[in-house]
Amino acid sequence: MSKTHQVTLLPGGWIGPEACDVVVDVVAAAGVSVDWHRFDVVDELPAEVIADARQTGLVLKGRMGAPQSRGQLPPTVALRKALGTWATVRRARAIPGAPARFPQLDLLIVRETSEDIYAGLEHEITDGVYEAVKVTTAAACERIARFAYAQARAQGRKKVTIVHKSNIMKKSDGLFLKTCQKVGAEHPDIQTDEVIVDALCMKLVRWPASFDVLLTGNLFGDIVSDLCSGLAGGLIAGASASIGDGAAIFENPHGKAPELVGTGKANPLPQLVAAVRMLRHIGEEPAANRIFDAMAGTLTAGVRTPDMGGSATTAEVRAALLQRIG
Repeated sequence: MSKTHQVTLLPGGWIGPEACDVVVDVVAAAGVSVDWHRFDVVDELPAEVIADARQTGLVLKGRMGAPQSRGQLPPTVALRKALGTWATVRRARAIPGAPARFPQLDLLIVRETSEDIYAGLEHEITDGVYEAVKVTTAAACERIARFAYAQARAQGRKKVTIVHKSNIMKKSDGLFLKTCQKVGAEHPDIQTDEVIVDALCMKLVRWPASFDVLLTGNLFGDIVSDLCSGLAGGLIAGASASIGDGAAIFENPHGKAPELVGTGKANPLPQLVAAVRMLRHIGEEPAANRIFDAMAGTLTAGVRTPDMGGSATTAEVRAALLQRIG
């Protein structure tokens, strides 16, 4: 008998609940048994949600709010901190049938997320002058580097590119670069190179296929991963996994689309891509492959919501997916 997986489900706001309803149906149709612990929260992260996420160790979430409240982290960042996640991985992979600037693109972005600018250390020095502290430690640099090379080896990738700005931030980014290079030297079967982040952005929009795995700090990784997703098709290539010791969060957090709420035209595929990543993480590879193939077949057949240039409704996309999986 197949195992029943316990998953904390946070649909978030806007079109998130509609997309997650489709995800739940599709995952069930693929033969995966999931006990979904659903919490409909948007702008806050109640203690019961954190407790449940710690217990399941597995979260699938949609876009949540980001209230600008003094002393309060956005719910998504607060959840990552509460679960102790320290790596965010995004696979910018174009899906067959989906419009993409580079249809053959398949990049892996590995981003350190426990420190850097996003550590949240800001203070006011004097009236009108604020300081944000960039934290870089050798331990975190080595941990994310080893993780990136392990991911590269597991996926059969051939090159890791270290992304930095050590020409300006000679000590902090210098430490990141040197530490990652040291780890790279332990993996002679994988090519290691490095690139300054602004030069990387130019090269990505011209020759993205020259890269394979991008190893980044927190702030640069946030920017570069969205750029890569745009090259691979946009939101449908935007799913990410935040990984920690014993916990993982899978999400596609971008895009509110309030104008689509309740219209039946929401696109469930970006959220489904996040679910596919989750299924691979928990060992449900055959089901993940069936769902991915169903998405590719649905898109290739022209069943697309308006945001992807089609006219299909959410219900029609759901039906097409279920037909191909069944």
